[in-house]
Amino acid sequence: MTSRHELTLHEKIQLIFDNKDGNALSHRRLAKKYNISLDSVSNILKHKIEYLNGYEINQTQNVKRRLKDVNAQKLDEQVNEWFAQQRAKKIAISSPILQEKAREIAESLGDRFGSFKVSDG
Repeated sequence: MTSRHELTLHEKIQLIFDNKDGNALSHRRLAKKYNISLDSVSNILKHKIEYLNGYEINQTQNVKRRLKDVNAQKLDEQVNEWFAQQRAKKIAISSPILQEKAREIAESLGDRFGSFKVSDG
């Protein structure tokens, strides 16, 4: 089984610059240089504008994942806090109950159009 290697935001920016006109490394060479798959190289280059914008805004350049928006972070925090409170009371929480609570919290944070979608994760 191969180990998964995820690049930091800084490394993704370096990869994007390595692919620019001056250096113009091929996808295969980029994959080898950064120890990632060809699909990962393609995906990074496909989303390069998002990464470049995130890099300008991001204070900690070693963050491995893209930044979530503020409402998503608040939602995560509030759902985790509610879940911890219920578990402290020794109340069993099933996935459907957790998902419903996440929907309620999303609505309270301003998701009036139902754009928030829950997952099993």
